Amino acid sequence: MRAFYRAVQKVFGIRVDSEVINPDGKTDPLIAKGLLEHFGQSERWNDESRAQLFAAYLESLEEEMGKARARGTIRILPGVTELLDHLAVDRDFALGLVTGNLEQGARIKLAAAGLAGYFAFGGYGSDSEDRTTLIRAAIERGTRLVAPAAVVRAFVLGDTPLDVTHGRAAGASVIAVASARYGTADLARYYPDLLVGSLAPVDPILSFMRS
Repeated sequence: MRAFYRAVQKVFGIRVDSEVINPDGKTDPLIAKGLLEHFGQSERWNDESRAQLFAAYLESLEEEMGKARARGTIRILPGVTELLDHLAVDRDFALGLVTGNLEQGARIKLAAAGLAGYFAFGGYGSDSEDRTTLIRAAIERGTRLVAPAAVVRAFVLGDTPLDVTHGRAAGASVIAVASARYGTADLARYYPDLLVGSLAPVDPILSFMRS
């Protein structure tokens, strides 16, 4: 978000000193539009300003992630790498990334965390500002990737209420992980298909997915 705020100031001249909107689970285009709306400048959002903002954002994001790598402050949550390692070698699964980030922004973050090599397809905020639509795009890409094998089920793993609601709307089974801002009680209100406090241990998650 620091990179996003710097880009907003560079392109629109708006200084953002605090979290004026909640970005959790939102796509990058919706975050940008929400910031402009908050400051009463929605009319400035158009194709040209969008392109300028996202170019500035990606440049700032590269800088931010470079600083984070240098400081050693990039943290991979428990169970993430282990779960990805299990699924990556299981021929019954194809791993994709669903994120509200722009595709290039997602690649920058994954590369900084050393996770870029796991995902063969995805759906991104650059596909659509609507999270349900980009999840469906990811499922369609995954379906084409594994053809002629049939896709029996799609799973979405996420840590926000919007991951649950949009994942279900896209036709996926949803595994909610209370590893970030939202606790188990918060996420339980949205009735995910599986709710865990962490991706570690991975065995309950793998058992659910393989069942």
